[in-house]
Amino acid sequence: MFKKRFTILLLPAVLFLLCIPVHARNNACTEITSTDMTFKGRENLVVFSGDVYVLRHDFELWSDELYVYLKHGTEINESSVEGDHENIEKIVARGQVRIQGDGREGRSGLLTYHPDTEVVEMEQDPMLIEGRNTIEGEKIVLNLKDHTSQVFGSDAKRVRVIFHPDEDEQ
Repeated sequence: MFKKRFTILLLPAVLFLLCIPVHARNNACTEITSTDMTFKGRENLVVFSGDVYVLRHDFELWSDELYVYLKHGTEINESSVEGDHENIEKIVARGQVRIQGDGREGRSGLLTYHPDTEVVEMEQDPMLIEGRNTIEGEKIVLNLKDHTSQVFGSDAKRVRVIFHPDEDEQ
C-alpha cells in the first residue's frame, strides 16, 4: 500500500520535472505515455517502459523504454523542479527509437540526451532523415547549443550520406 501511494504521489512530481523545457525560452510541457513507470529512488532513476511516447510542442519521440536519470542528491519536491533541467543528469531512450520534429526524423536503437551540454548521442544504427536526404553511421552526435553535428564511422559501418537535389533545382 505504501509503495502504491508513494508512486501515486511521486508521479506528479516526476512529470512536473519533465515539463521543464529543453530550452528555457519555451514554456511547453512534456507528455509521456507508456505501459509502465517505475521510480528507483536509490538509483535516482525514473523508467518508462512499454510503447513509450513523448509529446512536446517541438518534437515527438517513440521508444521501447525511456530512462530519466536524476542528479544525485535531487529531492523530488516543488523546489527541485524549478529551473532549466537542472535536476536531470541525462535522458536515455532505448529500443526502436524514433524522434520527429521540424520536418526531420531520427532513428536509432539508443539515444542519449545530456541537458547540461545540450548534446544528443545516437547509436545502434543511427539515421537522420530530412525529406529524401539521409545520413547514417556508427554514431551521430548533435550539439543543439552550437548547432553542430558529427557522424562517426567505423570499419564495420562507414558514414553514408544520400543527398537528393531539391525539386526546383532539377
